Amino acid sequence: MKRDANCPLCGAKIPPSAWLDACDELVDSEGGILAARCPACQGRLEVLPQAGRLQLGFRNGARFESALDIDYPGLAVTLSDGRLCLRADGREWTFVEDAD
Repeated sequence: MKRDANCPLCGAKIPPSAWLDACDELVDSEGGILAARCPACQGRLEVLPQAGRLQLGFRNGARFESALDIDYPGLAVTLSDGRLCLRADGREWTFVEDAD
C-alpha cells in the first residue's frame, strides 16, 4: 500500500475503499463532500471524492482544504439532485442529502 494512503490524523494505513466505507453522511450536496470517521482512530474528517481520487480534509468556508490526496484508479463519481453515487472495484456507494 502506498504511503499516501495513511490517515492524516493518526497515520494508520487505510485503503481508499475503507475511507468510503467510513463515510456516514453527505454534508455538502453541491460540492459532493462526505463526513467520515477514521476506522482506526475514530477521528472526524471530510472526504471529497473525485474521478480517480479521494481528497481527505475539511471545508473552510466555500473551499475544501485537502490534507491528503489518495489515488483511487477507476473511481467514478456522479452527483445529481442531492444524490452522490460512487463506483469502483465492482462496488457502489450512494449518499443522499438529508431532508432536514
